[in-house]
Amino acid sequence: MRLAIDYWPGATHEPGVGRYVREFTRALLRLEDAPTTTLLDWGPGKRLETAENAGSLPARARLVRRKLPRAWLERLAGLGLAPDRLAGGCDVLHASSIALPRPARARSSLALSSPPASPHELEGRAAVITFSEHARRELVEHFGVPRERVFVVPVGCGHFSADLAAQRAPAERSATLRVLALGRIDRSRSPLELLAACERLAAAGQPLELTFLGRVGDAYDELRARATRSPISSRVRFDSTPDDSKTRRALAAHDVLAQLVTDDWTAVTPLEAAACGLAPVAARVPAYEEALGGLAHWVEPSPEPAQLADALAAAFASHSDPAQVAARAALASRFTWERNAALTLAALRSIL
Repeated sequence: MRLAIDYWPGATHEPGVGRYVREFTRALLRLEDAPTTTLLDWGPGKRLETAENAGSLPARARLVRRKLPRAWLERLAGLGLAPDRLAGGCDVLHASSIALPRPARARSSLALSSPPASPHELEGRAAVITFSEHARRELVEHFGVPRERVFVVPVGCGHFSADLAAQRAPAERSATLRVLALGRIDRSRSPLELLAACERLAAAGQPLELTFLGRVGDAYDELRARATRSPISSRVRFDSTPDDSKTRRALAAHDVLAQLVTDDWTAVTPLEAAACGLAPVAARVPAYEEALGGLAHWVEPSPEPAQLADALAAAFASHSDPAQVAARAALASRFTWERNAALTLAALRSIL
């Protein structure tokens, strides 16, 4: 099989879909039965200076790079130069962006970690790769994708944990509850409720620190204004320019992750946190429940501050418990990128 991967997100976007593309590609190329692979890196922007992009990946795969507008891909496809032809020909074109035009002759595979905007975006896909049974049900029942075209592949994690073990030694933990919120500061992630919950804990005598590491979203201005007036204002930090190095340092410096999305199709963020030793407090959404089971402290989506404060306190009580730490590490160890790549490859071969 000849495989082409839309690699531009991995070359230019550090978190989110970019991390998925890099980790999946790197794991794929380590497989003994890895296919002939072309990385189609077409698009503008500065390329990340990472080991994956600078060395190991191009050495194992053919790289086609053009720093031209992504909009040109649609125009070229209309002229007969679809992405599979730009990649030099392939049997399967695997993408993580719905914006990539359909291939001319190759089968089309799309990886989805969140709901698409409409069923139209999934038309003509020979395979849709997703990361939870909940996502498969949604794709079949609400987006009309034939069940045989949807493949559930467990996500990988461990991107940050390998070099954090020494930094997470129990002796280095303090009595201060250090809470981390990762991701865009949107209302759908309940950041205002999280601030209110931390205020309740502080009023009850719990020393704490709260960090928001994520890009500016629709709740950012109100959250900053409230944080400025908050009785814990000096213990609330913001960083709206996340990257891998900042995320790694944040995971090493905190005890509890608050992941409060109202819908998500992949549990990669709380799994990464668990792999790094943090106790997750997570909204009770199906994809998270599938992956985390009894190893997260659950709240309802859009939680009340009182409920969230109780969950944060419970997570802090368990964050350094040896049995809980070992159980979270064992859970995360089952979600490897090697397994993700092998199962994805089997799915792509099956559509041929």
